[in-house]
Amino acid sequence: MIKDKTSYRRLLLILSIVWLALNFTVLVWGKVLPWDALDQFYPTVYFNAHSLRSGIAPWWNPYIYGGYAQIGDPQGMLFSPLLMGWMLLLAHPSAHWFAWGILLHVLLGGAAMLALLRRHGANALGALVGATVFMAGGVAASRLEHTPIVIAYAYVPLVLLALRHLIARPGIGRGCLLGLAAGAMVTQLVQVTYLFVLVIVAYACVALARAWRSEGAGWRWRTVGGVLVALVVALALGLPQLVFSWASLSLSNRSDMALSLATDGSLDYRAFLFLLNPNAYDGMRDFRAAPIDPVQSFLYIGVVPLLMLFALGRAWRSAAHRRTIACFAGLSGLAVVYMLGTHTPVYGWLYSWLPGLTHFRRPSDAAYVLNFALAFLAAIGASYIDLRSRREVTTLLVIATVWLALIAALCRLAPHGAPLLAVIVGGLALWRLRTPGTEWRTALWIVALLAADYRSFNLNGTFNTSGNGAARYASHPAVDYLSGALASEDGSPAGRIATQHTTTIWDNMGVLPHIASTQGYNPLRYALYETWYGPRESSNAPSPGSPYNASPSARLDDLLGVRYLVIGDEDQSPTYLPPPSYRKVQSYPHLDIWQNDAAYARFLAPTDVHLLKVGELPDLEAFTATDFSKALWLTPRDEDDRTEAAMASSTCTGDVSVQTLQLAHTRQELRTTSVAGGWVVAGELDHPGWGADIDGEPVPIHRANGMFRAVCVPAGTHRLRFTFHPWRMVAHAWDRLSAKRN
Repeated sequence: MIKDKTSYRRLLLILSIVWLALNFTVLVWGKVLPWDALDQFYPTVYFNAHSLRSGIAPWWNPYIYGGYAQIGDPQGMLFSPLLMGWMLLLAHPSAHWFAWGILLHVLLGGAAMLALLRRHGANALGALVGATVFMAGGVAASRLEHTPIVIAYAYVPLVLLALRHLIARPGIGRGCLLGLAAGAMVTQLVQVTYLFVLVIVAYACVALARAWRSEGAGWRWRTVGGVLVALVVALALGLPQLVFSWASLSLSNRSDMALSLATDGSLDYRAFLFLLNPNAYDGMRDFRAAPIDPVQSFLYIGVVPLLMLFALGRAWRSAAHRRTIACFAGLSGLAVVYMLGTHTPVYGWLYSWLPGLTHFRRPSDAAYVLNFALAFLAAIGASYIDLRSRREVTTLLVIATVWLALIAALCRLAPHGAPLLAVIVGGLALWRLRTPGTEWRTALWIVALLAADYRSFNLNGTFNTSGNGAARYASHPAVDYLSGALASEDGSPAGRIATQHTTTIWDNMGVLPHIASTQGYNPLRYALYETWYGPRESSNAPSPGSPYNASPSARLDDLLGVRYLVIGDEDQSPTYLPPPSYRKVQSYPHLDIWQNDAAYARFLAPTDVHLLKVGELPDLEAFTATDFSKALWLTPRDEDDRTEAAMASSTCTGDVSVQTLQLAHTRQELRTTSVAGGWVVAGELDHPGWGADIDGEPVPIHRANGMFRAVCVPAGTHRLRFTFHPWRMVAHAWDRLSAKRN
């Protein structure tokens, strides 16, 4: 065993080299993180950072889904302190810069894991092995696309390390550090955070209970004070995201999800073959054709860590690590049961009583908990490898090299990997260690073999890198055409686009060139928009459709001010025929742009009113034939809205002239002039976060044309202002909750 006097600084240097080697193609060669990281999360974080640098509140994103309450998105990462700080360093952060920010979180988590394992008694080899498994084992490598999950996962060892420091020497300062780490973690409201909060609470209870019996009254009071400070600081950091996301969820398409929806996200029993073979089911060659999803099912932690687990029997004989082994072995078992989801009755039982579980649809996220537990167990096992024994080390390396050679043969030179690299490094390690040397040299060769294993299979580009699609999108001539055609003097969107059969890069990336779209890429959407417009989760998913926006009329597209329709053919879907009012204006390879001459202005002043009852739907034929510049359908959201709308309709009969004074993401100011009171209808969503005032006096917003905002303005000249504030959304959600209770 390597003596524990090996400095943490030296270990961190080695771990940093491993991190650089594993992520070399992204960090140095300019690749970026793939799929959701590029198509969904990078544009989201870019919007947040760019808005803040421009002095604009990023509460409302006008560029996706006809307008989106981004502050309430639990995966929006607006409150993620380190990532947002990183993105704010540049005026226009690229997708490559974003990837660096995510991978730096991974290194931060690995560094904390290294220190945490040392505090748990792992020697230098064990700490390096465990930290490497934490950073790049299993789903930590295959699911780098899910950046909010990656960030939450990276904070876990930091929280546990801060907790250990607090218990060792309690005080206010260490309580603040624990609160900062925990608060930063809970700003990522994903299932991985939810699961690890339960793990951390259990870990804290066990650790505090053990220390409580042996420490005096002074320590106990300082500990209580430190924990209270930690809770206050964590709530200060995490509560805004919790509150705004709670309010947004109550208005969303995912306020509650049926248990059956978790079936697709439950891990298949066949996934455990990935523990032994990273190319199980030929997933590395053609993961789309694999019988199970190899991205979510990728459990491979490497040959070396798996072999280290066999040393746990030796470690069990030492009382120093028996409790740690039992705890993390138990955690592994619990994670496995949870991962299986609806394939066992346990998940259904948890779903019925565990608060918050109804908001999640992917039990396989517990694979992160499994990887964390296996990293601990591999670290303890590695600490009991006798590095002074040439026989033991040689046996370990021979088995590992043969195993890797077998995997390489099964991979059949998969297109993204370099499977022979690990075999070559294994052979070199055997050759170099044929003569006696220091334990440190032996440990370095074992770590090098683990890194080569991961570089060959875990981080080989199959699941975790891609070309810079954001840069390609920005340079596309169609994007240049649309950004120019939709430009306005104040930088606000002058109309929107709709998309059909385009790739996912068109969903959210419009935030970069300021192109607003009726579509987007997010599993969480506003329920009202979901019902009336029928948007897609992304371009990978079919459009659910809506009778009030069906082709060929697309009346809601007209009301949303859709000036252009982008039609692609890269997914080889049947040709989409645009409505008769559209004409082709540009044609590019695999992409055509059509202009809509029937799109309405952003603000309308109709005079004819059709007032419906609450829950009553407009006649479909009449709605489709409506000239919305002259008529509106008042579709009240509740009885109060209907009563107020009925009173307003008796006086709002005049023709209103509307002049735009200011348009911004969260603020729109107009000048209205009329002889008699009349209606102003905005081509913007009726969302509870929006309020209206006339000359500074609040006025009610009425729901019109299914999902839009309408205001009755009095005669004369006035200033009408719409403003979005997230606290209105929270107040609305609270009122709904109170009404349900009463």
